[in-house]
Amino acid sequence: MSNLQAKFEAILEDVNQEDGLIITAFEKILDGLFFLIKWGGIPLVIYLLVSISTW
Repeated sequence: MSNLQAKFEAILEDVNQEDGLIITAFEKILDGLFFLIKWGGIPLVIYLLVSISTW
């Protein structure tokens, strides 16, 4: 039980830091998702605008 508590305390300390490991991991994940949305969504919107304009 003390091992689990030590891990929990280490995670709490990491989250409270401004440049902690968990924060940087979430930042990288969100940057990747934004990149996919940006480069996958813009061509989709252009395609939809072109297809609607041909009606």
